[in-house]
Amino acid sequence: MSTHSWSATNPVVLACAFTTADLDRLEAMHHPDYPASGRVLTKTGFIRTGTCERHADDGTAVAYQVYALPLPLPLP
Repeated sequence: MSTHSWSATNPVVLACAFTTADLDRLEAMHHPDYPASGRVLTKTGFIRTGTCERHADDGTAVAYQVYALPLPLPLP
């Protein structure tokens, strides 16, 4: 899903993810050239969990920053 079409801060998205979809956490990643995206994720409650190597169109490996938003407790 495009980052332009939803927001992790949207309570409807969070309610659906953690109840209807029965997920126990959400994950997100961003390209290392865009550190501001990581700051937005952190401000919305995501915790940096590591990196994930992805390959660019030219075949070079890029280490994306990975974040997770765990299930909020207690769930309303």
